[in-house]
Amino acid sequence: MPLALPSLPSLRVATGVAIIVGLASRVAGNEPLDVETYVQIVIRSHPVGRQVAAFGEAARAERKAARQIPDPTLDYSRARARASEGTGVQGTETGFSVTQTIPWPGTFSAGVQAGDRAAEALEAAGTDARWQVETDARVAFGRLASARELLEVARAAESDATSLRDLVARRAELGEAREVERIKANVEWLRQQRELRAAELEAEAAEAVVRMLAVEPLPQPLAVRVEALPPLPPLDRDSVRARLLAANPRVRALDAEAARQEALLSVARRGRIPDLDVSYFRDTELDKKSNGFSIGLRVPLWNANRGEIARATAAFALDAAEAQRARVELAAELETRLRNLEVAASQVAVLEGQLLPEAGRSRDLSRFSYGEGETSLLDLLDAQRTYRDAQRETVEARLSLTLALSDARRLLGPDWNPWS
Repeated sequence: MPLALPSLPSLRVATGVAIIVGLASRVAGNEPLDVETYVQIVIRSHPVGRQVAAFGEAARAERKAARQIPDPTLDYSRARARASEGTGVQGTETGFSVTQTIPWPGTFSAGVQAGDRAAEALEAAGTDARWQVETDARVAFGRLASARELLEVARAAESDATSLRDLVARRAELGEAREVERIKANVEWLRQQRELRAAELEAEAAEAVVRMLAVEPLPQPLAVRVEALPPLPPLDRDSVRARLLAANPRVRALDAEAARQEALLSVARRGRIPDLDVSYFRDTELDKKSNGFSIGLRVPLWNANRGEIARATAAFALDAAEAQRARVELAAELETRLRNLEVAASQVAVLEGQLLPEAGRSRDLSRFSYGEGETSLLDLLDAQRTYRDAQRETVEARLSLTLALSDARRLLGPDWNPWS
């Protein structure tokens, strides 16, 4: 006996429920939140989802409206009448007619094309709204991860300053360090206390933004997991530009609007050939009854739809030029964003591979030398600051890489992956 397979709608519902349950269980279990899970939460809960659905409804309405034919017109008349021959006969006369306008086939098909292009522009606007909020979610998550890393750096710097302050204080009590060194160590500790408080406030603000975008409640406390980006491979500029022109919703919307204006121009030109009005009538008079058909045709003699043709021609020229202008501007903007991405990736590679390890070795060596009395407190403080500055630069460079990647994805789509 063959197995009964579930219907496609049932599979979709079951898949959606499974995704929601899986996300809910991860959040409820307070597992570290990764960026992909967070993006799905935002898309599910953010009002942009309803906005995208509204764009889809508007697009379907445009397609439906473009395919509607005019409703028929019904005329009915009723009057009291007297025979004109003087017989004195009186009675009621009635009449009715039904008129149907039959669109010219070429004009109707051009109108359908205009409606379809308008629907494509609305769908592109919905895609753009989704892209923007998804990219905003990734940026907010990246800023939170960066703020948390900077907070850890600030805590480590404050811990180092505390240990150094205590060490110098003990050495000053034993007469092995001067009072001025104890004061410098205390000032450094106060400076790190201030920077730690500032880092805590930055992390709190970044988390607040993440929670606001999510709309639905996130766990308390919020743990996040961040995966480091691999080295950036060489970018194929030609394929990236081709993707931009094919997938960017702004390009698609402007191209659709230009095509819509071209279709409306065709409608205006074909409008010189009038639609046909076909009527069926029936009249009941005192002395006779009559019925028949009539045909109405507007003659393009004085107007010939010249005004609408001129308007449609100008509108098509403007929209076509705007579409070409957008292509040039977006191509230039894309080049800038790809360059920023490459620069940010190279900065991360240099900082992680060279500067940060060297700064760490310098700090460790200075700490050991100071403990052995072979270097001054100023040298140790300088080495510690250099190392912490290198850590902060590395975190900020990673954030710059995340932001540069997000800027490129605003043009190419959230699913664009330069590593694939």
